[in-house]
Amino acid sequence: MKYVGKIWRLSAAIFLFFTLLFGGEKPDLNTIDEKALYDLGLSDKAVKAILDYRLYHGSFDHIYELSTLEGISHEEFVLLKETVAVYPVRLTKEEQRIEDNYYQLEQMAFSEGSSEGLIEEWIRLLSSPQNVNRMTYYDLVNLPGVSPVDAVAVEKYLASDQTINSAQDLRNIEGLSYYGYSNIGDYVRYTDDEDEKWHGYYNATVKNSQQTIVPDEDAESLQMFQLKTAPLDIYYKFLFHKGNQWHIGISYNRPLGQDDEYYEFGSLGRIPRVKVNITYEQPTNSHDFRVNKMIVGNYVAAFGQGVIMESVDYFTPRKSGYGWRKRLYGISGDVSKNTYVPLRGATAEFQWKSFYVTPFVSYESRDAVLNSDGSFSMLIRMEPRYEYGLYDQLTDPLTRNVNEFLYGSNVKWRVNTSTHIGLTAYESLYNREKDFQIQSVVASENLGYYLNQIGNSADPEIAVIYKNSGTSGLWKDARSFRRVLGGDFSTVYKNIVFQGELGILDGDGTGFDLKNDPIAWLVNMYWQFDNFNILLLYRDYDLSFDNPYQRSFSNYQRYKSTIFEDVFYLKDPSLGFLYTGASQPQAERGFYYNLRYQFHRQFITTIEHDIWTRVADAAKYNRLVFNLEYRPVFNYRFRFRQKWQSRSAQNIYSPTGYESTETRIEAVMRMSRYNELRLLYANGYTAFNPRPRLTANTEGGESMVGNAGSPSQAIAVQVTHNFNERFKIMGQMMVYEGFIWNFEDTDFRVYNTDSESFHGWVALFSRLSSNLSVRFKYSFDRHAVMTNYVGGIVPTLSGDYQITEINARQTFNDFRIQLDYRF
Repeated sequence: MKYVGKIWRLSAAIFLFFTLLFGGEKPDLNTIDEKALYDLGLSDKAVKAILDYRLYHGSFDHIYELSTLEGISHEEFVLLKETVAVYPVRLTKEEQRIEDNYYQLEQMAFSEGSSEGLIEEWIRLLSSPQNVNRMTYYDLVNLPGVSPVDAVAVEKYLASDQTINSAQDLRNIEGLSYYGYSNIGDYVRYTDDEDEKWHGYYNATVKNSQQTIVPDEDAESLQMFQLKTAPLDIYYKFLFHKGNQWHIGISYNRPLGQDDEYYEFGSLGRIPRVKVNITYEQPTNSHDFRVNKMIVGNYVAAFGQGVIMESVDYFTPRKSGYGWRKRLYGISGDVSKNTYVPLRGATAEFQWKSFYVTPFVSYESRDAVLNSDGSFSMLIRMEPRYEYGLYDQLTDPLTRNVNEFLYGSNVKWRVNTSTHIGLTAYESLYNREKDFQIQSVVASENLGYYLNQIGNSADPEIAVIYKNSGTSGLWKDARSFRRVLGGDFSTVYKNIVFQGELGILDGDGTGFDLKNDPIAWLVNMYWQFDNFNILLLYRDYDLSFDNPYQRSFSNYQRYKSTIFEDVFYLKDPSLGFLYTGASQPQAERGFYYNLRYQFHRQFITTIEHDIWTRVADAAKYNRLVFNLEYRPVFNYRFRFRQKWQSRSAQNIYSPTGYESTETRIEAVMRMSRYNELRLLYANGYTAFNPRPRLTANTEGGESMVGNAGSPSQAIAVQVTHNFNERFKIMGQMMVYEGFIWNFEDTDFRVYNTDSESFHGWVALFSRLSSNLSVRFKYSFDRHAVMTNYVGGIVPTLSGDYQITEINARQTFNDFRIQLDYRF
């Protein structure tokens, strides 16, 4: 009987062999099912090994891969070699596009922050590209790395009744840079044969840290201490698309340390407080009037240079709208983590010939600092969001305590294919009176430091916070309002683009007055060549221009160098988010330029220089960054970065002046199979102006007593190793001291310590199948032992004196797990 099974399997294999020999092709090893594998006479171990390999590693490239699998004997390998075959994997156009662009998809899927809304649009277009012949200027300019010069070049070509039928046609367009061509090509198709089926994307992220904004100093330490008991940060996101016409987005976010939020429906129950949006986009046609896009639910609205309206949370320094500082133009569905000024309601873009009208309306609750009389001082962005502060010691809640009804519109006229002129206006109505009261933020015993502290010289920015009291016939609950109006323009001449925007805040509520109301404006020029480009920009923001939707160019966020920075003066450390979570730009007046020049095949240099004055205290700033990249061969790159920055450097008697330098040298070696080795050395030093009054009399001459310096340095090694096309490991080890910033996988981190510290992180990425991937990242930070003396010299029982010594070591760690699935 023991030979019966073997004889049966041998007979089945012989029968199948002759059937295949005379009856058709051999079955494909990558598609043959479990039953057919058993019919071949394979053992359980062999069948399991084949199915597991296909599930976790993907398709077989050749038959000889079977010989490397445990569980398959030599006899079974010979049998499979004779009875099955490995055929080329045939992918659909959409599947092949995802494979070709998977590296970009991977990087986008795991990124967070200021570009999140744009990234979701880019992911959609990578998976379901749009016919470039039907794209408008605004569609093109929203693509990554595409400048207005590039977008106008494509639109002019299409306006001349020509059609782009291939990538070669796209490349040959006059005025389109190579960089613009390569970026457009990844997101477009050249025909209308788009897939009309429903496709989707699901993302789930769980982590125990907040990398974007945290309270300063004391609050930061307590936050890390509470991680063991605080609820984890979770973020779920669903995106569904039917071609390029219908889009549905659903997301839910619970920040670290915060309880779940719900929509309450009385006796009907409650549901989680999710973001939902439904978007319809009408294909471009030749009709004079059409509805280009309609959105119901949560959405983002952004126009011009961000002076008047850009409803995103994150502050991005030097956000010019070019290169890596891209900004969204127009309206789009919102499934981001935006909690500060999210818009929820309806919006649409209508077009009549060359005129565009985009009305928008929203009703949503906001987080704000309340006053004891029921009014509110100002809106606040917190992450995580503490209802009654970090220590639960505030009497009034900070979360969802003000309702805002907002309405407005953007109107623009495309004068021609090169020029447009736009007008944007909105009014926000609040259900509470807007009355800033400093005692609602600063502890009563510290009120004397407000406007009187040398280190907080920008406090005048707080003193001019917007106040208003009024009603509206549009909403009976309105108790105050805020109105902002302005215009923008953009024009392209050959390879130069000029852009600008001006905004006016109705300061007294009686109407817009250019002479008396606060204004903010900026202009920029961008000159583009294949190997050289330069950006020139000037901005001028009045101190009283307090617009919560402003996201235009600036170096610093609002309320820097104010009492809001010093959490020990505030009623609760969570109120430090008024500065650390601020999204508005600081009132600045200055000139900025940025140039990139590839003067040799092996050398690329960039120079970034900003000279500006902070309006609040007339402090003079100067920031210069020089970058040089040398590539002796393609696989080796050496990067040098030098930064010089100063404040009030021309006045040594300024109590807040400083000079800072930073040097970073990086070597990158790219090896086979996309493996990579990076070495980094960083060194920095910040020296503050002498303040001898603290310890000495300077009548005898100049003294350097009281001068303080802050050195920093770091050495790091980073490795990326791809075990195969579906699994890789990345990690870094760094020894540092002082203030250091660092890129970690897809995170951007900032560290500041007074002792030598060791930092490390490791990330694992696995593409479990063609559509499913998972990423795990663990990071730790271990500081050297620090010795502090508390209490000074104290008497002992024996009558001797001793110093109370405390030795402490700080250790932090965090993790992040993310799952992505697309179908």
